[in-house]
Amino acid sequence: MKPASTAARHWAAVEENSLLWGISVLVWVYRTGGRWVFRLFLRPVVSYYFLAGRLARQASRDYLSHLGRFYPDLPINGGYWQSYRHFLCFGETLLDKIVVWTGNITPEQVDFPHRQLLLDLIAEKRGAMLLSGHIGNLEICQAIATMRGHIHLNILVHTKHAEKFNRLLGSRGSATIQLIQVTELSPAIAITLQEKIERGEFLVMVGDRIPVQGGRTVSASFLGEDAEFPQGPYLLASLLRCPVYTLFCFPVAGRFKIHLELFADHIRIPRAEPQRKEMLETLARRYAQRLEAYCRLAPLQWFNFYPYWSRSAAEDK
Repeated sequence: MKPASTAARHWAAVEENSLLWGISVLVWVYRTGGRWVFRLFLRPVVSYYFLAGRLARQASRDYLSHLGRFYPDLPINGGYWQSYRHFLCFGETLLDKIVVWTGNITPEQVDFPHRQLLLDLIAEKRGAMLLSGHIGNLEICQAIATMRGHIHLNILVHTKHAEKFNRLLGSRGSATIQLIQVTELSPAIAITLQEKIERGEFLVMVGDRIPVQGGRTVSASFLGEDAEFPQGPYLLASLLRCPVYTLFCFPVAGRFKIHLELFADHIRIPRAEPQRKEMLETLARRYAQRLEAYCRLAPLQWFNFYPYWSRSAAEDK
């Protein structure tokens, strides 16, 4: 296990340097002209970001190269055109985020085959952690939260970027969704989260980004090479003594499909080494395997545009 500071290039530092102005333009275009006008502007904005964002482009190609080698049956090789399509998919996801947060999506547009798992938990007044990742569109949780049964979602986010995005959208969010800023997990926040679990609410965390500060990581094989994953979700689940489900959502044939699976009915992290290290590595590897499977289903829907593995992303050729 290594401190997060040893990462080759931290995702938070990369995002700080992203082209926020491009997102601002697209949000304004959608509010002014709607979906089709947005798509007219999408390609030139994404093209500029693709050409100017050398580090993000390299990271995209590196991910696609890993994916193609790991799943040889996929027609993926990490070329420029595939990487550009990867960027375009990200732009489309931004449109989906805007649509969701402006209230222009309904549960009827969402396929949720394992919905009953959540409804059963609600009936039992049993809270749980929903472990997600940067694949597809997590904001479709908005549609989940409006289901019959009033599912309350508490999404743990990194402070600066959540504030920026919410400010761009000008959205006040939802009565059943709360964004909780947890750049650092304090005892007070842990107590608040415990109370929410006991009320039958749900916590949403991502398992594919290392902590911003004050956290530690655990190494696990992902697409054929070791990468660093956060310990936080597993340590928090052990502290809260709640079940953990994986939750991923991405577009399929013009609709959104939510994939919900039981990850662990309970997690208990030993205090003593090396059992603690072994348990964390096992959980991170189990999550990485789930992530690999969904990356195979939706190859261009995983959006971590920074050097993900311990080495830097491959240089453009």
